Amino acid sequence: MNLNPIIIVVLGLIPFAPGRYHVDVSDMEGYEPIKEIANTSHPCPCSNQLLCMPLADAKDKNPSAPHVLEFIKKSQKMEVFAFVLNCNASIWGKFNWSKLTTIALVGFYEADLVCLAHQHGVRVVKLGYFPTSDLSNATARHKWAALQAKDVTLNFLDGINIDYEDAVDPNSPEQEGLTNLVLETAKIFHMNLPGSQVSFDVAWSANGIDGRHYDYKSIANYSDLIFIMAYDEQSQIFNGPCTARPNSGIFKTTQGVHTYFDLDIPPEKMILGVPWYGYNYPCISVDKNGTCFIKEVPFRGANCSEGAGKKYPYSYMIKTRHRFRAHYHWDKKSLTPWYQVKDNGQQHQMRYDDERSLVYKYALAQASRMHGVGIWTANFLDYSEKPDAIFHRQLMWSLLP
Repeated sequence: MNLNPIIIVVLGLIPFAPGRYHVDVSDMEGYEPIKEIANTSHPCPCSNQLLCMPLADAKDKNPSAPHVLEFIKKSQKMEVFAFVLNCNASIWGKFNWSKLTTIALVGFYEADLVCLAHQHGVRVVKLGYFPTSDLSNATARHKWAALQAKDVTLNFLDGINIDYEDAVDPNSPEQEGLTNLVLETAKIFHMNLPGSQVSFDVAWSANGIDGRHYDYKSIANYSDLIFIMAYDEQSQIFNGPCTARPNSGIFKTTQGVHTYFDLDIPPEKMILGVPWYGYNYPCISVDKNGTCFIKEVPFRGANCSEGAGKKYPYSYMIKTRHRFRAHYHWDKKSLTPWYQVKDNGQQHQMRYDDERSLVYKYALAQASRMHGVGIWTANFLDYSEKPDAIFHRQLMWSLLP
């Protein structure tokens, strides 16, 4: 499969911006060190006490430790940032740790996982969400940021990923409050936890997608990284009828990334998040061209949305195609696969990303000199010992930078 001609055409529109960027925390007025953090001790759950030290801290204090050397080595490569849903060692024990640089724990905490990640020089960050109703409350923001920093310290973590996806009106108190929340969180973290990572999840495009009118430029400036969620790109369908469409097409992804470059946000601040999942769309009808018409499910001002379908992991998509012996189709416009099945008399169209389509997105990140790529989520492969499962997960992990 020769990818180069299309990749060159798609990526030729992306500007390059060399150099490294960091959060400016010079103005520390009102951000005194948090004494509760500095004076609190907590038992180390790891057999090696050094593994309980945040990696940035360990780099300064134990630069020759094997896991620190691995962390330093990984710091020179592209970031591979993976979200991890609640699971046990039968799943996370089989991750390709040589590829990962950061994992974000979603809805759970597992001390053994933190120990293993640090052993491989991989940061572990927590997920943080702040309620929209409190965005304009400076006291609530400050207390929240301080609480998150304390929690990160007590659990031997390396930072926080702020996952905020609510609709916010432009030039509103909530928009300003969200920007200040990121600024205040970064200041508190970087003062009390030097070298900690503060990242923020952003929509696949900066053009007010799903009503998310955020001050993206300021948020990117205050964060260490922004995680571009280059998926769920059909959350609002405004043009044409309601039909099953790609979850994450390369050209739409490229256009979305370009909106961040248009704001002069440097690529070294960006993580390109890709989906290890897809959508199962029940079809109301299917025309002769294979177009799957779906029911109207309104979302934030649009009559049609991906809400007509249901999300399923990559492993489900592969197993279902094999079980039904479905014909593999390739969407030349989005550079993504799809197939159709009939189950209990109901036609379904499956739209997803696989090893073939993800190569284009990884290449986009590399050619654009972005800081790295990300995954939602590392859980979504089959981690059983079946030969087919081993083959597919080894393939999916191997494609990462």
